[in-house]
Amino acid sequence: MNNVLITGGSGFIGSWLARHPRGIIVPLNRQGYEQGEWMDKPWRYIIHLAPMPVNAVIACARRCGATVLLASSGGVYDREPSAYFKMKLEDERKLAESGLDYRIARIFTTCGAFMKWQRYAIGNFIMQAEQGRIEVQSFGAVVRSYMYGSDLAEWLWKILQDGEPSGFYNVGSDVPHSTAELAFEIATHFDPPPQVHLIPRMQHEPRPFYVPDVTRARDELGLEIKIPYQAAVRLTVGDYRREN
Repeated sequence: MNNVLITGGSGFIGSWLARHPRGIIVPLNRQGYEQGEWMDKPWRYIIHLAPMPVNAVIACARRCGATVLLASSGGVYDREPSAYFKMKLEDERKLAESGLDYRIARIFTTCGAFMKWQRYAIGNFIMQAEQGRIEVQSFGAVVRSYMYGSDLAEWLWKILQDGEPSGFYNVGSDVPHSTAELAFEIATHFDPPPQVHLIPRMQHEPRPFYVPDVTRARDELGLEIKIPYQAAVRLTVGDYRREN
């Protein structure tokens, strides 16, 4: 694949796509996106990762005939989606009405290098483990799955290249793990292991179970998880140590 523009290319997903490129790519940071010079160039593919509405990407793709991959989110399935996930749903609708060749990737929980460590449970637990104590809220009963960045990149490239036009695909691991399991798994990678405390206090959790159904990605595109849960945690701990 050649001539691929990646908006939001300096973030977590864009960094993994650049680490595992499939052809010639042009990552675009926020400043470059806002300057707008990219809109007049003849892209073959556009991967839209930037946390901005998809309007400018649609206009550009119409001019040059580009195929668009929208990075949406599993959060669009929430009963009461936040403003950000409502924007993603609106972006999906705009693409559906655009007449373009597009695909949608609804991304669930990911992990690995380049992530914003304080924003997610796995990052917070690793940071706490460095201090010798991990505190897990809500009895550790919240359930997630964890896709490592290299798998994420492979899935997105495959969806862009071979996904069904106008199709959407859930992206993530379909193997569930509680946050208590995650904390104890992280603890095994420290010497001495940190203490893990399950806090018997429930907090509001908009999605207590957040695990995708990836049947379509598996059946249509042959996509599988190559980095299983324990390896994903181990690699993520190593990534954190290298970055910090």
